[in-house]
Amino acid sequence: MSIRSRLSALLNKFTLANIIKNRKSIIAISMVLVFSILFDSSFGYSIKPGYVIALFVILLWLSYNSILFSVCVMIFTIISALYYPVSIMYGSPNINIAISLFNTNLNESSDFLRNIPVLYILPSIIMIIISFLIVKNRKYLIKINYPTLIIISVLIILFNPLKVYSTTHSISAEDIRFTPFRVVYQLYKSYETVITSEMKIKELSALSSTWTPSPPSNEYDTYIIVIGESVRRDFMNAYGFKLANTPFMSTANGTIFKNYISASGSTQISVSGSLVNRHNSVFEHNNNIIKLAKKQGLFTYWISNQGSFGNADFGVSQIGKQADSVTFLKKGEYDRQSFPDTDLLPYFKNAIATDKNKKLIILNLMGSHPDFCSRVNDQYDEFFISKKLSCYVQSIKNTDRLLSELANIATNNHKKWTMIYFSDHGLSAINQDGGQVTNLQYSDHSKQNFQVPFFITAYDAKDRKEINNYRSGLDFLQIYAQWTGSNEPLLDKKCDFLSDVDCHEKIQVINFENQFVDYDTREDLPFDFSQ
Repeated sequence: MSIRSRLSALLNKFTLANIIKNRKSIIAISMVLVFSILFDSSFGYSIKPGYVIALFVILLWLSYNSILFSVCVMIFTIISALYYPVSIMYGSPNINIAISLFNTNLNESSDFLRNIPVLYILPSIIMIIISFLIVKNRKYLIKINYPTLIIISVLIILFNPLKVYSTTHSISAEDIRFTPFRVVYQLYKSYETVITSEMKIKELSALSSTWTPSPPSNEYDTYIIVIGESVRRDFMNAYGFKLANTPFMSTANGTIFKNYISASGSTQISVSGSLVNRHNSVFEHNNNIIKLAKKQGLFTYWISNQGSFGNADFGVSQIGKQADSVTFLKKGEYDRQSFPDTDLLPYFKNAIATDKNKKLIILNLMGSHPDFCSRVNDQYDEFFISKKLSCYVQSIKNTDRLLSELANIATNNHKKWTMIYFSDHGLSAINQDGGQVTNLQYSDHSKQNFQVPFFITAYDAKDRKEINNYRSGLDFLQIYAQWTGSNEPLLDKKCDFLSDVDCHEKIQVINFENQFVDYDTREDLPFDFSQ
């Protein structure tokens, strides 16, 4: 070939059409790379460059087939776009997320969506846009048909399993950390764990309890337990918050626990952990508070504003359904509706008015469950930093008002009553806007997720008393036995939980992986109330 011919061929490569085509190829390939990075980061795991490259090469390899490429991109996009906001708020797939999915109705799902900051949704929107563009521009992608690149990608995926095998001489599915496989496996394992554990809970709950308590020895005939929802105590005036949102708890005589730590940072794990006996870190679901109260000779009521799903009930509702009288506001056709906690009052009045000699009435509130503004119909008495936080403060005020009404109803019915109020868990701060925290969310990372109110009052309480030593939600049944004046051999009697004495060397909580961890290992993230 002559020099002129070679120059002509070279110049042809740099025609406007080829330059445009190459530029489109570069853009299309770049979008696939960005898509791979976003996908790898969308499930709460740390980004692994090797896995990003492996996914990038696999997608380019699949692009030779239009249908196969489009289906894979679509599936990856749907999974990652749906989970991206969840990962930002709650981390990688875990048991707590699986439990929440099983115990969330359509109305609560709507509340969850309203509580997601807009910024948390942006990565999902970007994922969707990029996936649309790479499918549309598939023809500009370089078709990977080099065996070496495919082999390198496979070796990257198999690196961790081979590394594990070199030391243990065995491999399990858990050892494969490649993100597409890992997320599917963890979601499946979380699902399997929840289903298996709930089946076990149902089997254990059906067994006879081994409680042998003495009858209550004090003069009270009506024991009331109010389980609040999502209240961190530093947002309560009774614990020093500047707005007067707890007039009842701030002034009523009784005992206020200044350092009560919830069993967990989520409802199901925390409430179950409080109401079920624990022996050597194993929960004995046949020995729960309802069966204990029945053995004490109390007639039991469970009045709940949280959901019941019939035969598919889990954890807390399974405990509640063992009561002598059971009321769930949310069930069947009501599953899509939301009720204010005040709708529990008629059922409470009926329970109070019955002529049973002694009774235990447990009320399970929606309280301050996110979305906060849906709890208070977007109405609040005072503005505090943001609309959502204003609604949160108001929801606590509404719960305090409900406690006051419960006390008045019991008194007006001439009952010798005593009442415990505590919250299932706290919340942590999110969404920094110019240095301001404007919302709160579930988590198990900070101490504030476990710092909740605990208050005992009674019709005959003469003064206010403080307990400053630490108490744990895992102590609740011991506190309950003392509160009712009952002796139960299975419950620890080594400490007086109702006096201000030290009962613990350390406090433990249950994290979102259903593991016991030291409370002191959680990060301390106090709210800046001066903002």
